[in-house]
Amino acid sequence: RKGIKFDNGEPFNAECVKFTIERGLDPKCPQRPTVSWIKEVKVIDDYTVRLITHTPYPVALERLANYQMLPVKWVKEKGVDFIATNANGTGPYRLKEWKRGVHIILEAKENYWKGAPAIKTIIYRPIKEIATQISELLTGGIDIVRDIPPDQIPLVENSGIARISKAPTLRVVYLLFDADGRAGKSPVQNLKVRQAISHAIDVDTIIKTVMTGNATKTAAVLNPQHFGYDKSLENPYPYNPEKARQLLKEANFPFDQPLRLVTYTGSIQNPRALIEAVAGYLAKVGIKTNVNVYTDIGMWDRLGREGKQNDMSIHSWGSGGVYDADALYYSYFRSGQAYCYGSSPEMDKWLDQARSTLDQNLRKKLYYQVGKYINDHALAVSFYAQHAILGINKRVIYEAPPDEFLRTFEAQLKE
Repeated sequence: RKGIKFDNGEPFNAECVKFTIERGLDPKCPQRPTVSWIKEVKVIDDYTVRLITHTPYPVALERLANYQMLPVKWVKEKGVDFIATNANGTGPYRLKEWKRGVHIILEAKENYWKGAPAIKTIIYRPIKEIATQISELLTGGIDIVRDIPPDQIPLVENSGIARISKAPTLRVVYLLFDADGRAGKSPVQNLKVRQAISHAIDVDTIIKTVMTGNATKTAAVLNPQHFGYDKSLENPYPYNPEKARQLLKEANFPFDQPLRLVTYTGSIQNPRALIEAVAGYLAKVGIKTNVNVYTDIGMWDRLGREGKQNDMSIHSWGSGGVYDADALYYSYFRSGQAYCYGSSPEMDKWLDQARSTLDQNLRKKLYYQVGKYINDHALAVSFYAQHAILGINKRVIYEAPPDEFLRTFEAQLKE
């Protein structure tokens, strides 16, 4: 699009696209999986770039839509440390103030190419405790809470101050095993132990209780909305505590050794209730756990760069709005990827082939094979797909987005 400028006045052009993608291709860049399919970027003119790929890549457009561009001069002049705490974008708002741990204040751009936003100031506040978030929502201190725990929906709906807006999302929640032993030797490297844990957890009851039914059943980690979803793979290890105990006995499981079980706040609804439910089911078959709920973004460094998965982690993955199995399977089950803790040469072959052909029938078949492998080898326990559950002050006109991205420039205030 012609005439678009960054906050500092620098034009958004083809050189910015080339620079940003090449920066992302650096092996040290955590965003590399998003652009690793690109071999070369050529600038044709100020508004045209040609992308040369290693192979045909069927989800190229979806990936590009989820990759934010940078202004070349600004990055080179200011340096990495500066841009880590400052913003310079082309969107409807500019960063006015960021006080770490306190708030982020955005102010509207009157010259935004789509038109000035109706709401002129947006304030984001990080509030770790959900009880505090809801309290502020119901007293008018904040207008939108992103993830209302399902069991708190009646409280919000009956408040007279706020309302609930829901939408099915791509985000899936699941238990991931360190089957490859990246974080060190673990009992979960034994297939029978993973199968036992899979049988020990009553997923249907978790959906009914922890999520109060506000979730969708999943299969082989995928969301039913993902291309490549195979419904026949649902529930490969039905709840059967007796079978779980039998498998643990056959595996000579060390019952005196607690397994490390972790999760995190931020994108998982009701994470503490979920992890407590899982730990409770494991205790019923004799498995002790050391439970930890991380509340900081360092969780992703521990999982990715440091390879510290622990024995088991409860994850969520939103696929960045990409409705394709590649968005999840490649990140979590392709060897060499930051968050991969369960891999195999067979899956590597299938995943590489699926992201290098435009034959959708073949791609679907390959993803079905990956899903079956994940189930057969119990690399993860599929829980559910979350629904977006927003708590919204009744003065705000806005609805929950299915891709989880809060587009506040679309919001309005009632007159």
